[in-house]
Amino acid sequence: MITNPVIDQYISGLVPPRSPLLQRLEKEAQEEGIPIVQLPTAQVMRSYLLLHRPKRILEIGTAIGYSTIWLAEAAPEASIVTMEIDEERLARAKANLSQAGVEKRVEILHRDATTGLADEAEFDCLFIDAAKGQYQKFLDLYLPMLRPGGLVLTDNVLFRGLVASPEEAGKRQRSMVDKLNRFNQYLTEHPDLETTFIPVGDGLAVSFKR
Repeated sequence: MITNPVIDQYISGLVPPRSPLLQRLEKEAQEEGIPIVQLPTAQVMRSYLLLHRPKRILEIGTAIGYSTIWLAEAAPEASIVTMEIDEERLARAKANLSQAGVEKRVEILHRDATTGLADEAEFDCLFIDAAKGQYQKFLDLYLPMLRPGGLVLTDNVLFRGLVASPEEAGKRQRSMVDKLNRFNQYLTEHPDLETTFIPVGDGLAVSFKR
């Protein structure tokens, strides 16, 4: 945990009540070990989206559609393109988005996000929440599609706090921690981005394209 678990639980308890659908997805994710955005992080993202009011959003990593529903509810005028490589999760996401009543605003692509999109695609918000080892590749691929002033939200950038103490990471985690540290530095030094890191959930990077 990045924050004190008691504080994290307290903040989660302050997040306004979600729909029965979102609560069901939270339960399913916990029981099945499906990675979804944590509640405090989702609420911070919602605040940024309410301020930014994007019209087109690109999401990297659909999973079962939990964060997609958060995005759609926070940006009710936006159309969303989301990518997922896992076919079973994709089918579940489609059903969940339909139940949420947002399926007409969401285009779900069954594809590897490292393959990119058509050059003519344009967005004003990018949400990255997929394979952490590929974060820099995702950013390089999709940042050119983001309009100036666009918003980039990247989840899990603090990776349980291990980025600050990589020596505490296990052998399996160390490579991922090193990649995330390089990515965070890349965000900080990127000439086209203004970035801040928020220690909420598993760490959220908020960047604006200059």
